[in-house]
Amino acid sequence: MAILKILHSAYDGIDMPERPKDEKERRSTPRFNCDGQAKISLLPSDGIFLPGKIRDLSLAGCCLDTKVPIEFGTRAEVVVRINAASFRAVGIVKALREHDSGAGIEFVRLSAGGKDLLSELVSELARLRAIIDNLMLARQEIDAKRFRKQVEAGKLHAALFAARYPFLTTTLSTEISEQEESAPASKQLIADAPKVIPVDLFG
Repeated sequence: MAILKILHSAYDGIDMPERPKDEKERRSTPRFNCDGQAKISLLPSDGIFLPGKIRDLSLAGCCLDTKVPIEFGTRAEVVVRINAASFRAVGIVKALREHDSGAGIEFVRLSAGGKDLLSELVSELARLRAIIDNLMLARQEIDAKRFRKQVEAGKLHAALFAARYPFLTTTLSTEISEQEESAPASKQLIADAPKVIPVDLFG
């Protein structure tokens, strides 16, 4: 597969198209969960790379976890590696997660090969998600059909049982009615009964 080969192209610095400022429009680019590694170099570079873990990826950027928090608005060069594919991009930290060291990075500059490889990766992730979604939908439909069959089977068994033993329904309903009617009378008989005082004749 094309996405499995490593592309070592010159870093010719193709600017990414400017993204809309509106938050809803900026998030319209589909993001796909994936596992990968990243090396982050804060700009201007001091030669130190921070390790990171890719959480999701889109054509516009990525979300990654780092052991060291990165400040909002920081400009950085990121080397993204997913399986055997890797590319470099310059990005800006556009979002931070409150409870961990996660950062959302928007790509603003990519190499020509990196842009092509990113497109291939996202296309492959989209294809895999579609397959998974279809499998989940099929499973839900199977579970729904199975549930309907169980309900229908239960109703059928109940109907067959009632048809085979019709007297049980009448008997049970009659017994319940008689118990309800006789309950007050039984309580009155118990209340009116004389009290019995035990006497020990051999004491």
